Amino acid sequence: MESMGIEFVTILRTLRIEAFSLSAYPCTNIRNKTARDKQANTFSTVIVLAITFCMLSLFLTSLIITPSVSADSNNINSLILTKQGSFVDSSGGLNIVGVVDNMGHIPVQVNMGLKTKDKNSGLITTMVQPTYGKIIYPLTGAPFKFVVGDQNQSTIPGKAYISSIKEIPTPFFKSLRLNYTNTPVGKDRSLVGTVKNIGSVDVQNVSVFASAHDNKTRQIDSVKSNTIPVIKPGEEVAFTANPDPSEGPKILYYSCAEIDLHPNHMNTLDVGKGRTIAYDLNGIVSVSNFKYVSATDSLVFGVKHYSPTGGPMSLKIVKTVGAQDISVLMDGKMNNKDVSIKVMNPQTVHIDFTIRPGNHDIQVKGL
Repeated sequence: MESMGIEFVTILRTLRIEAFSLSAYPCTNIRNKTARDKQANTFSTVIVLAITFCMLSLFLTSLIITPSVSADSNNINSLILTKQGSFVDSSGGLNIVGVVDNMGHIPVQVNMGLKTKDKNSGLITTMVQPTYGKIIYPLTGAPFKFVVGDQNQSTIPGKAYISSIKEIPTPFFKSLRLNYTNTPVGKDRSLVGTVKNIGSVDVQNVSVFASAHDNKTRQIDSVKSNTIPVIKPGEEVAFTANPDPSEGPKILYYSCAEIDLHPNHMNTLDVGKGRTIAYDLNGIVSVSNFKYVSATDSLVFGVKHYSPTGGPMSLKIVKTVGAQDISVLMDGKMNNKDVSIKVMNPQTVHIDFTIRPGNHDIQVKGL
């Protein structure tokens, strides 16, 4: 059972059809465009075996975690904790690594816990830290890593566990495209690639994380790049994420690379001629093609709610001149019953939406 180390959830991700090129490795990132590795055929046999073991694991291994934390029970049950790995780093410290996958329909923040025991005193302490992705969106995952310290002084009485869960009603903006090679690069055996801003607004504080695997498909490290301060529209920025030097030579491939964003509550939209408009968009939704169209003086974007039954979304806009000029078209219809506009003061308008299942087009006029 323990030899079946590859996560079955990666196959579930692969089954979802997206207009992205597929990775040669088992974990297909469902949002970010992943470059095909030129050396994929070299490892094809490894991948076939990994997928076979993965499907067997689905029936033989129970990986669903039900932690005693205060959160919605559906949220708890939608989180899957994969098999954990461990290694001793280049400084002699014990490291524990793993991945939390979100198979639900609500973005969450997750803190992981790990108990350690001092060999001399017998004192048990608890380490708590967030996953590498501050927000784990539906059908994605985020790795974690605990650096315990000197293995000669501490033992691990149990496995890492989910310490707390928090629902985050933050939209996912499909404005970044990730390109990377699964194969480790250079003497450091790094994860390398680029992030491109395909949207029309600046994206700030971006980093990339992934899991590193050996030739037996076991996760042997979790890596994360340095933070990119800002990526402007149309700009493509290179990134590098380095593994621990002790694990680098063992890495066969990287999987499940994702982008970690640090969303702010209020953002600004450039509408030309030196003017900007502040906006705040909230909801458990994915947002695409978010942009300002000068010809119609409109903010336009596509939206889809993560919940299969749909749900609410809100948009607050702060203008320098009259907010009463704002009007909204949803799927080409003015005065849609699923849209409610409230002018809070002469400069601020609050728009409430009911987003029904499926894809929808939003146009906010009068900016």
